[in-house]
Amino acid sequence: MRIQVTGEALTDEIEVSTGQQARTVMVSAGLVSSVNGQTGDVSGLATTAEVSTIAAAVAGPVADEAATDAVTAHIEADDPHGDRAYADAQFLPKTGGTLTGALTATSFNTDGTVRSGNFRTNSDTEHALTVYQRATGTSPGSVALNVISDKPGDSAMWLTGHETARGTLKIAHLNGGAGATDDAGASAISIDLRRNGKGGTAAQGIWLTATEGPTTGRLLVLRNTDPATTDDFVVYSDGRTGIRIPVGNIPAAALEVRQRDTTTVGALILGAASTTQPIFQVKNSAGTATLEVGTSGAIVTRAVAFLTGALQLGSTSSDFGGSGGAVISMKNATTAPTTNPTDGVIAYSQGGVFKVRSAAGVVFDTTRRTVTGAKGGNAALTSLLTQLATIGLITDSTT
Repeated sequence: MRIQVTGEALTDEIEVSTGQQARTVMVSAGLVSSVNGQTGDVSGLATTAEVSTIAAAVAGPVADEAATDAVTAHIEADDPHGDRAYADAQFLPKTGGTLTGALTATSFNTDGTVRSGNFRTNSDTEHALTVYQRATGTSPGSVALNVISDKPGDSAMWLTGHETARGTLKIAHLNGGAGATDDAGASAISIDLRRNGKGGTAAQGIWLTATEGPTTGRLLVLRNTDPATTDDFVVYSDGRTGIRIPVGNIPAAALEVRQRDTTTVGALILGAASTTQPIFQVKNSAGTATLEVGTSGAIVTRAVAFLTGALQLGSTSSDFGGSGGAVISMKNATTAPTTNPTDGVIAYSQGGVFKVRSAAGVVFDTTRRTVTGAKGGNAALTSLLTQLATIGLITDSTT
């Protein structure tokens, strides 16, 4: 609306635009000679209040309509203030999105019905995910990574790699104490098979298999004494096991144990007290025990025993008198037998003389005997028969 007032003063124009609603129109033009070109009696327009009323009456509806149109246009506009463009550049929508820079937060939590997190990188020098526990205290229970699964039908964690000269899982334990033995109670891997209130568990501690066919590499290698030269414990792909064998050597048997120094026993089996079971046993393919060693040291063999060397009885030191080859040396019996064997004979040494006691109680010994008496009167014959009967070779029934 335009109201033009003319008079003695300079011409003033009061304009009420549609973009701004005016409730009061102030007119000051000195002595008025005409209003909107009209002359004559203008008593009805002389007061400011009356002019303001007319201006408000005309400008109000126009301004209201313009305001309504402006609000509608504002609502329909995609980004009337530019704040959406700003927000899109600064925040992720609730439906998800992609971050193009680093994210730093003091805490992060997800709780959903789909995959909660996915960490990927194409970097050849950076980790896809680093989990770092910076606390240096000794209170238990606050680990760097805690993985929990309530799902009994699947693993709590999968670990898959495509390495050619590295371990799929690399564990490095660093001594966290001040001295060389301060971490004696620690371990690189600790497994705890718990009952979980069920009264027991049948879980296996470690399970290693090859579902797509056997590997040709070693199944287990433990090196500590001298990693450059010695496999302290190694299991090959076919199950052959070596203990303290040189690096790279294949065990010559199902189990090969090497004595690598002069102070350590090669193999030791310590038996239980008051047991009737053998401390060592060998069975054939049919399951029959063919060789047993009792806790007392008694050896039981149910097959032919072949000895290509000498045999020493009664001593841990050889006493073969300078002989060689298949020789039997027997020390004196501590106590000579006083009863007869049920079957067979008992061979022993007594007083440096080899003796044999038969099941009939006859004792044959190898003591050199002296035969006396004249040959002509049968005295010598009588003496010979006596001596032969004495050593057990004959029974003298002559008359």
